[in-house]
Amino acid sequence: MGEIHRKTPNIELPEILRPSNEIPYLLVSNEGKTTATVGHWGFQIQNGKLIYNARQETALSKKLFQSCFEHGRCIVPAHSFFEWDQNHHCFEFSMNNKSLLYFAALFRNQGAETQIVILTTHSRGTVEEVHHRMPLILDENELRVWLYDPSASEFLLSQGVRVLKKEYVKG
Repeated sequence: MGEIHRKTPNIELPEILRPSNEIPYLLVSNEGKTTATVGHWGFQIQNGKLIYNARQETALSKKLFQSCFEHGRCIVPAHSFFEWDQNHHCFEFSMNNKSLLYFAALFRNQGAETQIVILTTHSRGTVEEVHHRMPLILDENELRVWLYDPSASEFLLSQGVRVLKKEYVKG
């Protein structure tokens, strides 16, 4: 996160990020090195709709995401994420040890803007009690593989089981 602040000192990231916000992400630079920057959360499509998540089980078959999977894999770091249940109660999910979560994501450049979608998977564990989908979370030892190895990245699309802490967020 420090690199993001160094590269973009004028960017104020909100505490809670929402689709269309600028969000931090990690990618492989043109020089082949892992770097950090910010981009807009969501792919703007022709009808004006914003697509901010991509299902991991169909991302490789959807035209919108195919070339991004080959050349635009990235990682969105976050301290937590939020989901709402059917009764509109908000829950925050994080790692028990307060470490960062790393979401598998895809990016594309549209003109001067970089747009990002976060890959989602079927929810498991504590998230399943609240919502049917969750971000595809990578372990720290999977980060380089996701960024640098397209064939191994396909395998990672079938992963995503993590033990998360669930906290009710008062309204």
